[in-house]
Amino acid sequence: MAKATKDRIFEGTKSPYNFETMDSGAGGEQAYAQRLETDPDVIAWTKKHNIVIRYRNAKGGISRYFPDFLVRRKNQSHLELVEIKGKHLRSDPNVDAKKKAADDWCKQRGMTYKIITV
Repeated sequence: MAKATKDRIFEGTKSPYNFETMDSGAGGEQAYAQRLETDPDVIAWTKKHNIVIRYRNAKGGISRYFPDFLVRRKNQSHLELVEIKGKHLRSDPNVDAKKKAADDWCKQRGMTYKIITV
């Protein structure tokens, strides 16, 4: 995880915490957190969800994946897991492996998973 510097701290009202620490700067996770804060359909969100998903990495080993956001929206019975990914990382084979594992994990729990490329 990135070092918690002042420019990576986000104070939102829809998070259950006083602040959330972003792994990426203004164009990535912080921008998405701001979008969640201003979206009238979002009830709550957090990065501090403690969800860990195991997946088989590109080398064949087992790795752990920590999705970026857990989101609850109005008029939805399910939660969303959301990953923010830079365009430069979309060709990484581990991104697809994480997506498959997260899709399966979410389906087993009645949740949805999405990747947002920035």
